[in-house]
Amino acid sequence: MMTTRDAWVVIPAKSFSRAKQRLSPLLTSSERILLARSMLADVLSAACGVIKLNHVAVVTNAEDVAQEAARLGTVVIDDGGADGTNSAVVAGLADIENRGGELILVLPSDVPAILSEDVSTLLQAAQGNAAVIVPAPRDGGTNAVAFTLARPLQPCFGPDSFARHIAAADRLGIEPIVWRNARIGLDLDAPADLFDFLDLNTSTATDRYLRSIDLGQRRLGMGAGKTGRASVDAAAELSSGLVAQNGETSAVFRGA
Repeated sequence: MMTTRDAWVVIPAKSFSRAKQRLSPLLTSSERILLARSMLADVLSAACGVIKLNHVAVVTNAEDVAQEAARLGTVVIDDGGADGTNSAVVAGLADIENRGGELILVLPSDVPAILSEDVSTLLQAAQGNAAVIVPAPRDGGTNAVAFTLARPLQPCFGPDSFARHIAAADRLGIEPIVWRNARIGLDLDAPADLFDFLDLNTSTATDRYLRSIDLGQRRLGMGAGKTGRASVDAAAELSSGLVAQNGETSAVFRGA
């Protein structure tokens, strides 16, 4: 059986200066850059709580991201000028296969609420040539996939990618495991997401940074005081287990 010694976490990332443009109504350019750095650090921290730094790979062609990832001690893989997330993931998987990797978890760089136990659960569930998919709570997207390189799942990230990842698993003859997890589901793309994230009160670099710029005061200015997406989803999703696509709850892996 594969162990975390055979596992890799793959995190595609674009330049900090190009990240999170949708947050421009709330954050300045320099603030978005520092937010992107903080989020990447938090995702890397969660991954490194389970596997060694030399099996955590940031895939990028952006010099600022590569320098930061190298400073943090992770592997940096050049995406070869990939034209999007999926091409970057493909480049990363090819490199990792050459390094002898077997078990893969692909994560975005903007899910700072993720915990090490989430990483561990996903990797364990993907052993035995399974495919695990974490859907985004909106836009039909996907926020994480785990699989083995013996039966590699085609990366299909983007809007409506959840259905495409299910179809990709079907083509491999795999009944995918679906895990609805609010922490991984909370990617920080829109202003409301930042407030939802702060409501979780996490011990993360991202939380500390957002509080350091007095985001709460901006929240009042925007009239955002109602319960947001994260808190609404948390009660239902954080109690969810890993479930097969047919809806049966897994008896082996229970979500956090």
